[in-house]
Amino acid sequence: MLPPRLGTPIQNLLQLASDLRSENGCPWDKEQTHHSVIPCLLEESYEVVDTIERKDDPHLREELGDLLFQVVFHCQLASERGAFGWDDVVNEVVEKLVGRHPHVYEVPGALSSGEEVLGQWDEIKKREKEKKRGTYHAEDPGILDGIPLSLPAIQRSEKIQSKVAKQGFDWNELEGIFDKFQEEISELKVEMDRTGSLKQKKIPYDERVEEELGDLFFLMVNLSRHLSIDPETCLRKANEKFEKRFNVLEGILNTRKETMKEKSLEELDVLWLQAKEQLKK
Repeated sequence: MLPPRLGTPIQNLLQLASDLRSENGCPWDKEQTHHSVIPCLLEESYEVVDTIERKDDPHLREELGDLLFQVVFHCQLASERGAFGWDDVVNEVVEKLVGRHPHVYEVPGALSSGEEVLGQWDEIKKREKEKKRGTYHAEDPGILDGIPLSLPAIQRSEKIQSKVAKQGFDWNELEGIFDKFQEEISELKVEMDRTGSLKQKKIPYDERVEEELGDLFFLMVNLSRHLSIDPETCLRKANEKFEKRFNVLEGILNTRKETMKEKSLEELDVLWLQAKEQLKK
């Protein structure tokens, strides 16, 4: 079998996906289903995000290619089932995006701000759902219908809160959120007192503690939304910052031929501050 090199780049990629799934194709690829390659789709998506945040264009190009292949591969699987193909996916998204941009294709320049665009976008999506509802089911959907359960928890939390905020169910000022923080922290402390865990380093799983901690996470996402900060990006950057400092701390210990376990927490805290200072230089 010859590599596909006769058509346009996208034609070659489509042929490649077909070849991999063919009778004489790749044994691993032939075993895959939509569900089995979900981890690959998620991993490639996050790798694209990583290269964007690192401003790494060469690897961004590579990772976008990997992500594109995931889309093509799912189209190939669907085509084999007779469900739809690549052209159907492309035509549908073009039609949908044209319809959601009347300020570009119908009345150019009708909107002048991103906020106006988002408002129109939500209204158009609402009309689209109403049209589908009339075709497929009669019941009225709830405000929170349509948010995928498979979304990462932080992202799904943000979407839930954004939807209810558009209905007026939201704080009018940030002070209310900080008051709620104190309330939620107090409730968490009550549950931890109940388990006698405040003086312990680690405690067994407790459902009520989990519930109160979950409320705090949910509130943190809400605060992020009010600050116009993406919580997922914010946490990734915090992880990266911690990793950099920890790597410097490890480097200091390795230079001294010392190990972390032989140091007290107070000594490690001093080294942590040294690592912070080194990264500032």
